[in-house]
Amino acid sequence: MALVAVLMALSILTLVGLTATFVTTTETLINHNLGSRLVNHYLAESAVEEARAKLPAILPVTDHEAVYLRRDTTIDPTAGTGDTNPFFDPAYGTQGMTSARFIDSDLSGVEFAWVRISRKTEERAGYDLDGDSTNNGEVVGYGYDNRAPALRAFQFVGSRSGHYGSPVYLLTGMATDPSGSRQMVRAELARPPLPPLSAAVYNKTAVRLLDAVKIIGNDGNGRSDLAGIDTRSGVSGDTGAVRGAPAILSSSSSSHNIAALTAMFEPPLSIPIQRVDPAVSLSSGIYSGTNLRLGRPGTDRRAPAFADGDLVVSGNSEGQGFLIVNGDLTVSGSFRYEGVILVNGRLRFKGYSVGAGAGIRIRGAIVSHPEKGGAPSVFEGEKIRIRYYSRIVAAQYQALRHARLSYRPLTGLK
Repeated sequence: MALVAVLMALSILTLVGLTATFVTTTETLINHNLGSRLVNHYLAESAVEEARAKLPAILPVTDHEAVYLRRDTTIDPTAGTGDTNPFFDPAYGTQGMTSARFIDSDLSGVEFAWVRISRKTEERAGYDLDGDSTNNGEVVGYGYDNRAPALRAFQFVGSRSGHYGSPVYLLTGMATDPSGSRQMVRAELARPPLPPLSAAVYNKTAVRLLDAVKIIGNDGNGRSDLAGIDTRSGVSGDTGAVRGAPAILSSSSSSHNIAALTAMFEPPLSIPIQRVDPAVSLSSGIYSGTNLRLGRPGTDRRAPAFADGDLVVSGNSEGQGFLIVNGDLTVSGSFRYEGVILVNGRLRFKGYSVGAGAGIRIRGAIVSHPEKGGAPSVFEGEKIRIRYYSRIVAAQYQALRHARLSYRPLTGLK
């Protein structure tokens, strides 16, 4: 009986030991697989970000084209099959992608495989976007329905009547390791659509002109003229220097969703205003900049500047590009700017000479939505000149980075 008891005890201890060994081995394999997956995930994400940075130079991408950013020239995702090529992309040759273009990566030390850049369709994205229960091959855009009462950017399928915007691109990155572990990530990118401009100055509430302020909607580049001022609430004061087609528009059928527009340009797409120039001080949610430099007109192309609150600009200041203010914008002294200014609040401009400055000179357009009590935007001083220039607006728009609309890991090749 003692011998039987000892043998049973040894059997139990052996079983416990084998179980512990099995559990430990399994946990080791799980941790290895999780580690490989995590490493490949970040490798693929790094490659997607490189493709995002290169996208302006890669464009245009045709509807039937797949552009591959690859680690080196030995990788060809379009050759062979999944059994013969570890980097094979089974989506190529399907989903309407019939031609390929190859670009070599600058990240030689990052061991990813490739990033596929293509126009977005429901079929390629793998989900229904327009609610018709079918994933078709029509390309997807990101923009506006100009018939909507409050304009807000969204994704739409095909060339729908009244819709316009910019193309949406799918960036699908794949990384693999010698053990055969692979991971894919996908980002959907689009250039933020330029809000429709009806005037050199669009203001949701009233506008008050205390002097002969020059606001001109006639295109300085000789293309399509706009109104001088667009507001439903009327313009008071001296309107003799306002020009456009017409000078003052008060029957605009649409309105900007300024909150959504402001959110679309939030960092990291834009640069926080306090990081743009060291002359900015921040107090009680108000950004104040004296002799502020937001880029030099005619020379720079930079990310939009974003102030997450009221912005006060004074002295001899200048800039160019997109300026987004999530609050009131107050400008005094001399301010030269080229591009588009989006303001989720009131405008208060006082244009007088400061030293060698020449007052306020803006070439481009302003979109403003005062919400605080419906108070009017005020322009004071004869040295204020705002004029619409289509080429300047278009150039600044083309310099915008593509925004990431969505990002997700993929469980398989698609």
